[in-house]
Order: sequence, then structure tokens, then C-alpha cells
Amino acid sequence: MTIGLCDKLKTTFIVSTAFSAFIAFIVFMKQFIAGPLPDHARNILRRFGYGEQRTRSGQISYVRRLSGERFPRYHAYVEDTNGGIQVNIHVDQKEASYDEGHAHAGEYDGPLVEREMAMIVQFVASLKAESASQTAPSATTQTKKPGFLSKFF
Repeated sequence: MTIGLCDKLKTTFIVSTAFSAFIAFIVFMKQFIAGPLPDHARNILRRFGYGEQRTRSGQISYVRRLSGERFPRYHAYVEDTNGGIQVNIHVDQKEASYDEGHAHAGEYDGPLVEREMAMIVQFVASLKAESASQTAPSATTQTKKPGFLSKFF
């Protein structure tokens, strides 16, 4: 069976369209959370229940299990940028298996990922509000009471 040039172009278009859609899913789950933030990205994610993970090349990411098992798990890449944090999250369904052809079984969109991203954004907002309330001056001005020694001097 011979494939004509038109068929090859259609196949190329379908593959490139599918690849573009895949890239769009990855980009879709990136979220920038504007600052000022009460802490560094590392500490915020650790407070939210994520554990730090380093690759052999030294890249740092964060993981949080969905259950008691090692997989599936949330996998987040975070960086401090422009006074805020950039969060990129997906779900690892199973451990990476590089010898089988598919390097990664990840879920880059869907209700699990969307819900987790919303919870992270809400958590950071609550930390920001908590930090702002602690640093804001109180509405009632308290006068400083004289100390015990002021009676003698």
C-alpha cells in the first residue's frame, strides 16, 4: 500500500495537533500566585503536606500522596518568581518506566489536578491573610502601662 503526499500531510497535521493539545494540557495546570508571600515556596508546600524530592541531576520537585501507597501522587514543580510563586502540578499515576517506551504516566488536567491547584491557591491565600492580620496594627490603641519600678523612680 502506498501513501500519497496528501495522506502524509494529514497524518503530520494530526500528530502535530495532538502534540499541541498535549502541551496545552501541561501549560494549563501552571498557576502563578502573586505575592507578597509570607514564606518561600518550599516552606509553603511543605506546610501543605508536600515532601521535597530531588532528582539525580539536582532538580527539586514536591510530591504528595493521594493515598497510603506511593502512587498515584501529586507532583509539583515550584519556583519563586517576581515576588510570587509559579506552580506546575500533575498527577503521577505510576512510577516512570523508561524501558517500556512511555516515560511517564501523568495526568495533567482533570478534576483531581484542578481541585488540588484550587486548594493550593486557597491555602496560600489563607496564609497571606493570616500573615497580614498578624502584622497589621490593631484597631484599638493600647497605652503602655507603667512598670513596677516606675513607682520608685
